[in-house]
Amino acid sequence: MSLLDHAADTMPSIKTLLDQFRLKEVINEDISSKTVWLLGTVGNTTDLVPGVNAAVITLERLAFDTQTISNHALPGSDASLLGSLALGSEEQNDVYSWAAGYINSRMFGPDIRVSLIYPATQKHIAKHQRQHRRWITETPRLYSLVTKPFIDAQPASRIQWVYNILSKKVEADRIVYEDPDPENGFIILPDLKWDASNAASMYLVAIVHRQGLKSLRDLTDSHLPLLKNIRNKANVAAEKYGVPHNKLRLYIHYQPSYYHLHVHITNVDLEGRGIAADRAHLLDTVISNIEDIAPDYYQKVTLAYALGSDTELWQHWTAHLDPRSTTESSPETN
Repeated sequence: MSLLDHAADTMPSIKTLLDQFRLKEVINEDISSKTVWLLGTVGNTTDLVPGVNAAVITLERLAFDTQTISNHALPGSDASLLGSLALGSEEQNDVYSWAAGYINSRMFGPDIRVSLIYPATQKHIAKHQRQHRRWITETPRLYSLVTKPFIDAQPASRIQWVYNILSKKVEADRIVYEDPDPENGFIILPDLKWDASNAASMYLVAIVHRQGLKSLRDLTDSHLPLLKNIRNKANVAAEKYGVPHNKLRLYIHYQPSYYHLHVHITNVDLEGRGIAADRAHLLDTVISNIEDIAPDYYQKVTLAYALGSDTELWQHWTAHLDPRSTTESSPETN
């Protein structure tokens, strides 16, 4: 049975799993995105075992729905926009007033997004926990010596969820665009980090149908039709959310969070999520580098990026660093 024919495992509902969750610690937070990550166990046992009973929960405050606010601000609205606002201590200085409080009304709909990884492996935990970052300068030689063997050694089971999506075993109702061509086709669907409602924070992902393309390093001129196809069709998916083509930012991560080629498609107004220069490579630039500079550009170029100190790839890199080095960068070996 191929990976594409392998059905998604039957899992209890997220509500059932959350009811059984026992918190061990808060492992990370992001004040700017109002997100917190929790590590704990699911079930009766309190001993956390990665890959068995460990779970990682993401709690994220959702953005306000501006359309809902506009509707309730119209004359004749049957509900007051701020009628249920309960305020704590209030402050005032000249024309400025401020206070903290909460809204009891349900007029805004859900105000928090909950994501769960269960059972969470050590890799899942490391990805989400707070950690120091280390700088890598990856020459083509170091890629062949260090990074590529690590990528090639990743078990196919780690991206089984990707094949489940591509084969429509799961999440078929979330697909907003598909080109079924096995060579140059792809699926576009909302990224799990987006609530699929607020256009200003739109975050889609295009997952290619072609197997064997694992990262930016694999791309050559033979993949230009695929890359251009994604660029040309991304607007079709984005327009479903009212986002025009000139508001789109398309990019590829290196290093990616999983090794099956995918392209991120976001509203250009969305800041702070995966668009740092040490990771995001704009699709237009990727295409130009291959088409205008060299067909094997990404096999020849040195790529620099940061890695978390607890990630598996960083641990793999440390085995190849010069133990006499006092720096945290990776030296070219002789």
